[in-house]
Amino acid sequence: MPPKIKWVYTLKALGIVAVVLGHITSPLSVFIFSWHMPLFFTIAGFFVKFDASLKEFIVKDFKRLMVPYFIFAMIALGAETFKRIALQRESLDYFKELQGIFIWMDMQSLLHTYAFVLWFLPALFFARITLVFINHYIRNISMQFIIISVLFASSFYINLPFGLDNAMNALFFVFIGSVFFRFYQESTILYSLPLLLLGMYFVFGVPLLDMASKSYGSVFITICWALAIMGSFILMLKYFNYQNKILTLWGGNTMLLFIVHPYTNNIAHLIVEKVYFGDWYLKLFISLILLHIILLLKLRFEHRGIFYYV
Repeated sequence: MPPKIKWVYTLKALGIVAVVLGHITSPLSVFIFSWHMPLFFTIAGFFVKFDASLKEFIVKDFKRLMVPYFIFAMIALGAETFKRIALQRESLDYFKELQGIFIWMDMQSLLHTYAFVLWFLPALFFARITLVFINHYIRNISMQFIIISVLFASSFYINLPFGLDNAMNALFFVFIGSVFFRFYQESTILYSLPLLLLGMYFVFGVPLLDMASKSYGSVFITICWALAIMGSFILMLKYFNYQNKILTLWGGNTMLLFIVHPYTNNIAHLIVEKVYFGDWYLKLFISLILLHIILLLKLRFEHRGIFYYV
């Protein structure tokens, strides 16, 4: 990646650590949930290639997003089955679970296995495709914004298969990321966002957000809050422009870390609860260490086994 945008790697590394911490019950979880998923959908809009043909774009994104989704959803189903057998728990309703994996693709349908985080992948896949499709036929940015805003607003009232309603919800942030990265990343508007963030915190507090269930405390306030936080992070990272090998490794492998962190979080939880020592901070430390080991394994076995797909 060119030096002038190396901050993207650092931003992604910051985001994935926040995801891990957010899913370990901690005092920061509500704060993290208020912006961490909008952050990743926005970053996903940075490098959308509008010059590629729609067919080429769909094929490439399907391999990059949906193939890992199906592979790791089945792995998650197998892992949950093994755990339930080992602990002598009630077995899964496999017909319902397979419907969730292959038809609904939303968190509610994936909630009973380690696949619950995978809703992000089909949502991102269809959001990116929709953005490229809209851009192919409508070049005016203002018209794009209106259409995407209507789709975003509609997503709260419908429940579609293949996670399409989640994609419509995520599309807004993917679009914002695309527009920001192409036209506004050097804008002086960034300098006003920390003040906006501070003002919103004192007036409204931290807004509630759960993008997986499309649950916004207040849609307008939550969007402004998430964008203000992301803009503040970007401003800070562009100013300091700090980068090292670990940040590059983590920032370059956020999909793998996102997919496997439920497993490492669960292991960390079991370790801490069994030894009756420490709290969420120890769980975070253990999970991060396990995730880093997985990254080292990927470096050792890159393009082999499951590492071929992430």
